[in-house]
Amino acid sequence: MPDSESSSAHPSPTPVSLAEVGQYSCGLTLVFVLASTCWVLLPYTGDLFVALVFLMAIVLAGTWWNRGPVLLMAVVSALVWDYFFIPPQFTLHIDKPQDMVMFSLFFIVALSMGHLITRLRAREATLAQHHQEREHLLELKHRAELLAESERLYRTLLDSVAHELKTPIAIIRTALDGLEQGNPYAQEIETANRRLQRIVESFLEMTRVESEALEPQPDWCEIGDVLHTATTPIKHELAAHKLRITGTEEMPLLRLDSRLLAQVLGNVLHNATRYAPAGSEIEIQTSLADGTLELRVRDHGPGLPLGAEDQLFEKFYRAPDSPAGGTGLGLAIARGLMRAMKGDIEARTHPEGGAEFVLHLPAKTRSAA
Repeated sequence: MPDSESSSAHPSPTPVSLAEVGQYSCGLTLVFVLASTCWVLLPYTGDLFVALVFLMAIVLAGTWWNRGPVLLMAVVSALVWDYFFIPPQFTLHIDKPQDMVMFSLFFIVALSMGHLITRLRAREATLAQHHQEREHLLELKHRAELLAESERLYRTLLDSVAHELKTPIAIIRTALDGLEQGNPYAQEIETANRRLQRIVESFLEMTRVESEALEPQPDWCEIGDVLHTATTPIKHELAAHKLRITGTEEMPLLRLDSRLLAQVLGNVLHNATRYAPAGSEIEIQTSLADGTLELRVRDHGPGLPLGAEDQLFEKFYRAPDSPAGGTGLGLAIARGLMRAMKGDIEARTHPEGGAEFVLHLPAKTRSAA
């Protein structure tokens, strides 16, 4: 049984197509028709005229047919011309040198035409392929331009709507400050107003992240100040939980964008308050090693859905059992901001329960005065 190596060294011949079989048949039929006609005209034309007729037929066939049928037609034409038309007739013997030259010309012309037509068809196939590739590239470019324009209009509309909503939110905030302390609706309006404001800010921040308009502004800061900035906007949500922070006591001064990092922490903490049961603990653990700041935020909720460790950072993703409300943008914004600062964020279910988010961020350090 032959091995695979010998099989690959001798590839199987390409099968003959039905079109090429038709060319072989037409070639033999054409030789027969021409030979019959020339036999009738032989007394008036001579054998040289017959040779020229066969050569012309071979040239014309070479412009239309493949190499194989043209070669077969040349061989048959030469043999027919030699056997029936060249003296002595009805033999394959050739006496005259000029007849031998003409006999050889059949094969030279056939080979030349076959080579020429093969090159022309290969060039045509190459040009057709290049044309198809060019059309495909133009189509892809057109689609990309349409997609980019659609995305730009989407961001512009989203940014415009979000900016327009900021004014009525500020008016509601001002009106709340003027309400009497005992008003039964004041607390509900304030909660709804905070939620609406957070949604608007999320939309605005998402457009900034996707447009790559973020320019981190690193400066020296203390991690405690970053945590305070992150927790202040969500103090109402954090009020139902015990916040335990560790690792900040010996932390040196850090050079990083404290505003963006605070926003990331705020989004992660807000996410924790939505899933952790009231009264449970939320932990923030900070550490520094080899110029990389690491912050771990862990809650004691149900943990992450199986296989959703990366999916939850996608825009508008919401877990199957998510509480009502929310936009599904908080964690997507958090990852976008972290990567804009050359860091990253990942999530997992803690071995002892609950969800844990780990933030990695390169940071220069300086000892506190």
